[in-house]
Amino acid sequence: MKIKSYFIFTLIAFNFLHSPIHATHEIQHEEMIRSFTNKQLEFVLNNDMNTFTITRLLGVEWKLQLSKNQRAKIEDKKLSHAGAMIRTFNINQLEFLMQNNINTSEMRSLIREELDRQLLVEKEKRNENAKFEKSIWLIRHGEKDMAKHDYYMGIFKELNYEWALSANGLGQSRRVAEVLKEQYENAANPPHIFVSPFRRTIHTALFVASALNSKIQIEDGLVEKRHGLWTKIKMFNCFSKHLKYFNMDYKSRFNVTRDIVKPITVHDDLSRSRILKNDVTFDENVAHYFVKMLHEGDQDIIIIGHQTELYHIQSVIIGLDRFGNNRAKRDKIACASMFQYVLNPISLQFELKSYFEGI
Repeated sequence: MKIKSYFIFTLIAFNFLHSPIHATHEIQHEEMIRSFTNKQLEFVLNNDMNTFTITRLLGVEWKLQLSKNQRAKIEDKKLSHAGAMIRTFNINQLEFLMQNNINTSEMRSLIREELDRQLLVEKEKRNENAKFEKSIWLIRHGEKDMAKHDYYMGIFKELNYEWALSANGLGQSRRVAEVLKEQYENAANPPHIFVSPFRRTIHTALFVASALNSKIQIEDGLVEKRHGLWTKIKMFNCFSKHLKYFNMDYKSRFNVTRDIVKPITVHDDLSRSRILKNDVTFDENVAHYFVKMLHEGDQDIIIIGHQTELYHIQSVIIGLDRFGNNRAKRDKIACASMFQYVLNPISLQFELKSYFEGI
């Protein structure tokens, strides 16, 4: 009889605990209990102020809050470590992480904060460098020996890199050097001199290097396209008496491939318009390389090159249409012409300071 009564009591209790009314009350209890702080929960539990059900719910919530606090401490520790790690990434890496959305919201916040900090530091650095007036000079080589025109523009176009200066071109190169010597006579930090790897540009640059007591840096990215390219051995043999003016430690930043230097023929797979677009894009990358160098460095830059390539670089500097063909501006880049573009320290834009037309 006692066993039967106990069984009936247990069944009634079980039904009550799992009845809709009891479930509703338990939900209400849970909502109220979640409003207690951790200390309040400890106080109520320690003072035996509850029924079995309430005690159970209080105990669950208390453990949950302790677990949350522990997890919060772990998360804080993880975020602190993550913050230190994120500070080791550079701007490009941080931008990659932001763009690819591979992080939690907390991580994205840390990455965004560090990216903004680095961008601000970069801007302050540029502003500091911009306090000093810095220039990029675009200079075309002196006049070529036009008696060789048919030879180097005809069947032997791939040997165009050998085309030498005329007597007038040599005189023009001396005058270019005189202008730059006057400009930098008392300069504490002489300018960089970057030169296309052609005979006529190197010859022009040697006058400049001698006048400024400096060295030239051969940059293959300035090459005149579709006109061939000689080997470094052949180039240095040609100028063996002037090697002291070459910076032998400088390594060209641009790789010039066969398709860039070979003359265009009717057998080419690409159309002329497509080849032109590729050439413009290549020259734009070269221009951005020099502009970045000027922003970050403390030396002026002298570039001695060819008409078309200088025109494309000029277009980047002053913001012309990348595929436009402004004949008037292109024609102004005559032999021995000199353009001095100064970086405005306020607007960070380039402004034409001086122009010498075919001196």
